[in-house]
Amino acid sequence: MVTSIKISTFRQEPDARGPFAMGERLPSWSPTCNGSVHVQLSGDATTSDAGGLVLREALDTSGVIDALAYRLVDPRDPLRVRHSLASQLRTVVLQRAMGWGDLSDTDVLNHDPLWQLACSDARSLAPLEEARPSQATLSRLITCLSDSNNLDTVHEGLLRLAIWRLNSLPDVTPYTANTPMTLDIDGLPIEVFGHQGGSAYNGYVGTRVYSPLIASIAETGDMVGGLLREGNAGPAENADTWIPHLVQRLMEGTNRDVDQFRVRLDAGFTDGETLRALDAHDIAYLGRLKSNKALQTLAAPYLK
Repeated sequence: MVTSIKISTFRQEPDARGPFAMGERLPSWSPTCNGSVHVQLSGDATTSDAGGLVLREALDTSGVIDALAYRLVDPRDPLRVRHSLASQLRTVVLQRAMGWGDLSDTDVLNHDPLWQLACSDARSLAPLEEARPSQATLSRLITCLSDSNNLDTVHEGLLRLAIWRLNSLPDVTPYTANTPMTLDIDGLPIEVFGHQGGSAYNGYVGTRVYSPLIASIAETGDMVGGLLREGNAGPAENADTWIPHLVQRLMEGTNRDVDQFRVRLDAGFTDGETLRALDAHDIAYLGRLKSNKALQTLAAPYLK
């Protein structure tokens, strides 16, 4: 009776100068989600996506999938849904993280047992007997996630994952527990091809777009938030409420004081409302100002 499965991932021929030059056996690794799975390097590649199991380990350790599955509102009839919400979320997140960005890719990956093992709730070899979520099922999941009742939960899931990673990092440069954390705020116009709801022509970009805001940690590159906005939204629209909320959540999640945060802004965000909101919450900031003749005149003696 078969009770375990070995996942082999390709490695190059041993280097005569390397640590395994004499043919030593490389140790295998088993993810905590399924002790019947053993991953090891070998010359016989059964999959090129073994990293999916490592990412599954990270998702499980962070608790983000369980938190999302608990809080999301799924209007679909549970009697007509074969796959758990958690397994569908894992499928979408892991496939995109591994470079399989199209929902139709799930059909391409149906014959790779790794994906059954990495995305399933089941243990042992039971996942190998299960069908994977179809493209149609995952498409309905995306519709579910985009529902107004779920957007805050999705945003909180991203923030939760980022906070978990930040708290897991060792105290090494450029990020340590005592150094200031820089929150970069940027606009990220996303071009659309059609007239999708919420999209609009943006004169600055010169095409029809969505106009979300993105927040990331400069020292680590972690994305910690995204604010969906219509395509014709002004550069700083909603930034005055969104940025203080993000800083507050990061303070709570990383056990930092407000004076350990600073916000870095482009010229489009240095409007009165945004800066007054940051001042009101004692949040330090650094922003580029729009061209101003009076300021240029004052600065002229100090410029070379």
